[in-house]
Amino acid sequence: MSSFRGPFAFTDLASLIPLEQESPVDTMFAPLKFIRHAASVVTLTSACFALAQRVDVPLNPGSWISHAEFASTKPSSPSFEVREGFPQGLVQLSEGSIQLQNFDFASGTIDFDMKVTGDGLPGIRFRMQGERGAENSEEFYLRPSVDCRASDDCVQYAPIINGFMLWNVFPEYQTQAPVYDGWNHFKLVISGRRMNLYVNHFPEPVLKVGKLESSSSHGTIGLVGPAQFANLTIRAGQVDGLLSSVARDRSDNDRSIVHHWELGSSTPFHLGKPPAFSDVPSQAWKPVSSERFGFVNLNRLYSAQEVSPELTWLRFSVWSDKSQTKTMSLGWIGQAWIFVNGSFLTTKKNFYYPEAERQPPDGRYSLENGTVQLVLKPGRNIVTFAVYDSIRNTGGDRTRYGWGVGASFRDTAGLRF
Repeated sequence: MSSFRGPFAFTDLASLIPLEQESPVDTMFAPLKFIRHAASVVTLTSACFALAQRVDVPLNPGSWISHAEFASTKPSSPSFEVREGFPQGLVQLSEGSIQLQNFDFASGTIDFDMKVTGDGLPGIRFRMQGERGAENSEEFYLRPSVDCRASDDCVQYAPIINGFMLWNVFPEYQTQAPVYDGWNHFKLVISGRRMNLYVNHFPEPVLKVGKLESSSSHGTIGLVGPAQFANLTIRAGQVDGLLSSVARDRSDNDRSIVHHWELGSSTPFHLGKPPAFSDVPSQAWKPVSSERFGFVNLNRLYSAQEVSPELTWLRFSVWSDKSQTKTMSLGWIGQAWIFVNGSFLTTKKNFYYPEAERQPPDGRYSLENGTVQLVLKPGRNIVTFAVYDSIRNTGGDRTRYGWGVGASFRDTAGLRF
């Protein structure tokens, strides 16, 4: 049920006053606004929501709760304000996030105004589901800087999968945007598995997401600081003709990408002590498949609990018709140790910090992060990875961000995998 709950509950359609009726055809589904005292909280029933289309979401303490992603994360302390010119109110988030209570959103249009007030990644989450440390949602956020309009990571989309925030996995979903100091207006059009982002009333989307990657198809809304928010409006079902199906990508049927992998059990990671092939798990391996852009998405298989750092073991088999050397392209996050047919080949680093250990593009995942030369024997060859996933080369707790690897061959002649 889509609803706001508070000390006042207007559930009779007669208590709603329709405004802005644009034509007789629009009259049946005219946007409905609610006359309310600034201290009151509006409850909207699902029946009203279906008729109203437009919901002006109140920004007051009765409608929102503080949200913390992890047990060690300090809950946010939102500051709500009533101010002339902002009939829905304002909310200031110095840090952390808040979550809209008793609300459910699947597809439609979300409009809001945001003013950045500090260093961080402020934005909005939608389709939020799950408990702390295992949340699933979609997130749009701003990476504010004086160079934002020229920077290719000014605005970004990232899924949250089982509590992991995958900002470092999808560099394809970031771009420049016409944002300015002070207030900026953002519009998200969400339809099934797709999203278009509009900024400051520009007629064309600045970012198109062809596949929303989270596991959730509906859920509530969240706001993330540090920022001030105003004029949050939701129009359920209004998708402006945007298709709901996943957009095709050239990597979907790319035969050079390794799609079939096996996952072993994790083993402890000790900073400064590289793994040996004798550390390979002896337990049964289970099959896993790569996803878009060849990414083996381990975030779907674990939850972002605060646990000791671990090594993840993955492998795939490649059959060669003769003895030959092939170039393998790699994508990974953190550090990977690579073994071929039981022998150590090399180790590769792709940490976000320190900057010197970032691989293009900017320490994020890509099948162009690096390459290695594989010396293959005739028949079956087993390529094994031990992966420590983190954005920092510190040996700290298991990552809370993107976690996985990918591989492809530039020349597949004489190979089967």
